[in-house]
Amino acid sequence: MDDEEARCDFAFLGLKDIKKRPDILTKIKLDVTPRVVMEPRFQSKPEDRQKLREISGYMFYIESQCEPPALMLLKVGSIDITSTAGKIDEIPGELLQKAITNPIEKPSNGMYAITEEIQGWLKKELGI
Repeated sequence: MDDEEARCDFAFLGLKDIKKRPDILTKIKLDVTPRVVMEPRFQSKPEDRQKLREISGYMFYIESQCEPPALMLLKVGSIDITSTAGKIDEIPGELLQKAITNPIEKPSNGMYAITEEIQGWLKKELGI
């Protein structure tokens, strides 16, 4: 991977943008992790479909496949993952590094779950 591929510099919503979006703020799921989102999505039982509805919304994760690692916001649909919606540049890098060094669960495709410390930081910064 060259330097251009390793960067995470796309046009995403930033912290200030997200703070102005009640449609996003009300649907943030801080307890949803990449492992949960990356589970197989074909569900046929009513309780499986209900689980998909419960995780739908927005989740934060740490993208480790770019340099430096980045805190990203992913839009999660009830049927599929729709898109990466945001990138939070304001978060202290040491919080991300601690989450990667001491993960709360095994990463999924280079995506790390956010820690309680990052959740606290997000709650404070986003006012949620």
